[in-house]
Amino acid sequence: MNKVSSTPIILILVLNIFLGRLASAQEKNFLNKFDSSKNNAAPVQMVFSRIESAISQGDVAILSSYIGSQTYLSLSNGTRGYYSSNQAYYLLEDFFRIYSVSSFRFENLNTNENVPYATGIYNYEFKGKRNETQAYISLKKIGRSWKITQITIN
Repeated sequence: MNKVSSTPIILILVLNIFLGRLASAQEKNFLNKFDSSKNNAAPVQMVFSRIESAISQGDVAILSSYIGSQTYLSLSNGTRGYYSSNQAYYLLEDFFRIYSVSSFRFENLNTNENVPYATGIYNYEFKGKRNETQAYISLKKIGRSWKITQITIN
């Protein structure tokens, strides 16, 4: 008889412990969402690393995920001005096709949270000749993500 009466008590104790831990985890998740000291955005260094990789591969599809709604482009083919993300996609696609990148790397990074930017060397082939030019990219935090505000390659 003791075995039958103690089973529900043990079950209730185990259930209370489990529910207490579950509530604690849910409460922790809830509080983390509102903790202003936490930052869910990718670190700016990681964003620059992805941008560097995308440019070095001439991959506009990857690069376009970082292009802001109004990005300033200044390219060596004469393109200059503010463009929507869609326009910038096609302009960069055309640029990478004509000025085929052979290598790209950032040489200087300023990861200051207010105005992060990077400069680097864009090596490319144009009409059978190898050339080198400077590149400058600046970012701005929009919402929880970093977006490119300026691309200068000339």
